[in-house]
Amino acid sequence: MTHRSRASRFGTLLLIALAHRAAAAAGATADAAAEAGAAAARAARYRGSALPAFRKDLLALAAIPSVSSLPQHADDVLAAADWLVSKLRAAGLGNVSLLPTEGAQPVVFAEHMGAGPDAPTVLIYGHYDVQPVDPLDLWTSPPFAPEERGGYFYGRGVDDDKGGLLNAVHAVESYLQAASEGGAPGRLPVNVKFLLEGQEEIGSPNLAPFLTRHAALFADADVALSADGGQISEAQPGIPTGFRGAIGLQVDIVTAGIDMHSGMKGGSVQNAAHALIQLLATLRDPSTGRVAVSGFYESVVEPDADDRDDMEVGGWYRPTLEVVGMGSGFSGQGIKTIVPASSFAKLSARLVPNQAPEEVAGKVEAHLRAHAPPLANLTVTVMGFRADPWRSPRRTPGNVAAARALRKVMGAEPLFFKDGGTVPALAYLDSLLGLPTTVFAFCLGERIHAPNERLKVSMFDLGSLGWIELLSELGATGKAAFAEAKAARARGAAAAAAEEEEEQGGARDEL
Repeated sequence: MTHRSRASRFGTLLLIALAHRAAAAAGATADAAAEAGAAAARAARYRGSALPAFRKDLLALAAIPSVSSLPQHADDVLAAADWLVSKLRAAGLGNVSLLPTEGAQPVVFAEHMGAGPDAPTVLIYGHYDVQPVDPLDLWTSPPFAPEERGGYFYGRGVDDDKGGLLNAVHAVESYLQAASEGGAPGRLPVNVKFLLEGQEEIGSPNLAPFLTRHAALFADADVALSADGGQISEAQPGIPTGFRGAIGLQVDIVTAGIDMHSGMKGGSVQNAAHALIQLLATLRDPSTGRVAVSGFYESVVEPDADDRDDMEVGGWYRPTLEVVGMGSGFSGQGIKTIVPASSFAKLSARLVPNQAPEEVAGKVEAHLRAHAPPLANLTVTVMGFRADPWRSPRRTPGNVAAARALRKVMGAEPLFFKDGGTVPALAYLDSLLGLPTTVFAFCLGERIHAPNERLKVSMFDLGSLGWIELLSELGATGKAAFAEAKAARARGAAAAAAEEEEEQGGARDEL
């Protein structure tokens, strides 16, 4: 046999071997896809039978008054955390614990790594604390005696965020508790970690140091999923790709040591209520509605092409400054004829990308001091609530998987949109852990932070099915896709840094 003949025969055998290997790989891939689909179907069947229990879970958790901003509810916040620990263990997660923070509210951590090292690892974020309930007399039913009526759950926290985080927990439970055909324990398509905090409603003040201290716990995560968010409507699915940042301030005015008789002193001394009204009126241009603080808009970045395709390009791409509370004088029933000696107002700024919360707070404080009325002693305090703005590219592996899941369960093409609210954790997950985040929730934002907060029962039920499909889609996406996206992001960041350095070098040369 000639050398050429031997080479030809070897080449033919090699092609045959490669073809067999490709066929085997394709068969294995098809088998894996079929098993993933079967696992999701088993989980969905379990979920269908467990829906009554899932609804009871929401009513039980929402009955705990876990108000993080009020010290008298500190034990209730801990009770909510303990409830979640028990629930996660019952769902089938083995490693569940309460991890302390520098505040009173612990982080509930749980993980299930049974999918193996070749599967993606997802970090699921949510929060179990809630807002105060005032004004209580506007509630139709007691806020912490949640109930189901007229197709809705009513109660503080049913929407924000206890319903959302339970959707994720229930999806994981559905996978783990749904036995396979042979009766073997159920299995998740991805590895899962939970990070459930109790400080979101006060700005997550201790989350950053917590993540820094426990970074090793999350080092193997490929993507973060936020259960704190919402949908556009029942008929129109959506994926948020941006949330505004926030910073809060309080301004206090003192004009005298005590309140004075309005007949004897009215008109001759400064009225703290009048001074406050005069000062607050300088914050906005009444003809345009724009914030009148010098430099307030100077760092705002104009929407890019993707942003302009998103929903709500107008309002939520701009920062705001709102008066969210104020007081002075006598506010009880009847009248008290005094000249108030003190007054206060609470301000909240919502920020967009490229705005630093502390820098904006400094500009607002400078404006307040520059416009202080005569004979008014001013104190400005930056409040504890602060958060950086967050935004995400549209076509991340997590967002693509979420879009596929939403198409399946809602039957419509998802839209990308920017949300005017604030979730402090999102920026921390990005900056401290380097994790891209996909926001995936089924709440409709009905009366959140207000009396008669509610969540549509049908959307709560749909949420657990949506999470089952999302976890399946993430498993099918594969770990390599997340690694590739992370590498591409690193290359983009390096290129941007080099470009910025080049621009700065050019500026120095000009000088």
